[in-house]
Amino acid sequence: MGTVYLLHLEKPLSENHTSQHYIGYADRLKERIAHHESGTGARFTQVAIERNIGFTLVRKWHGDRSLERRLKNQKHAARLCPVCNPDNYHNHEREKNNDQ
Repeated sequence: MGTVYLLHLEKPLSENHTSQHYIGYADRLKERIAHHESGTGARFTQVAIERNIGFTLVRKWHGDRSLERRLKNQKHAARLCPVCNPDNYHNHEREKNNDQ
């Protein structure tokens, strides 16, 4: 089992490509993030690097590629992002902690 992760970009890639999030999967997260940061990761993060747009790892889940696919297919990465939705994220974390 690997890690599904969410990257948040400082700003959209362009006026036409307004997404500020990337959801990915990695068996070795540190190595995968290093690839993104060096411009050798996904095309989305390569373009961010080329345009001097920074990004941050903001969330991660234990999971497999099927979880990655489910999250991507929902098309709601911004809702999962604690930078874009801090109240939503903190409420979810409180609910999760109360269940334990």
